[in-house]
Amino acid sequence: MQHKDQQSAIDCYAELASKYAKSILIDVRSSKEWYDDGVPDLSSGSHKLVLCEWRKYPLMELNKKFFFELEKKIDFKKVKNLYFICAAGIRSQEAASYSKKKLIEQGFDIECINVSDGFTGNKNGFFSFGKISGWKASGLPFSVLKQPTYEN
Repeated sequence: MQHKDQQSAIDCYAELASKYAKSILIDVRSSKEWYDDGVPDLSSGSHKLVLCEWRKYPLMELNKKFFFELEKKIDFKKVKNLYFICAAGIRSQEAASYSKKKLIEQGFDIECINVSDGFTGNKNGFFSFGKISGWKASGLPFSVLKQPTYEN
């Protein structure tokens, strides 16, 4: 049984794939992870994926501008659910909890849901009872980002 604030990647994708859903997926992994492992592909639903680092690579220090960056990318008046995803569900839980508090402070009643099995999944018995899980392992669509090129 899943808690209201925890969902699997498969359940998250089912919600996001609905053209009527007022939901957004926030990928909180580092930019290095986005380029190395890919990102969820939600091309069937416009503007449903937001990339926003919770912890900055390479030191993995907390992104102090995280919520400010979300505010610039998301119109919270048009959203019912925010799904947070990282590699295995730890950082995304931190980001979801933090964001929920900030949204309540601003008067928004938006669900902040952690994708508990993450993008690359986990094999930890605590999370998934020893099963391999996650967005990629579940066969959900993803795409590889092209590394930015810098011109002189």
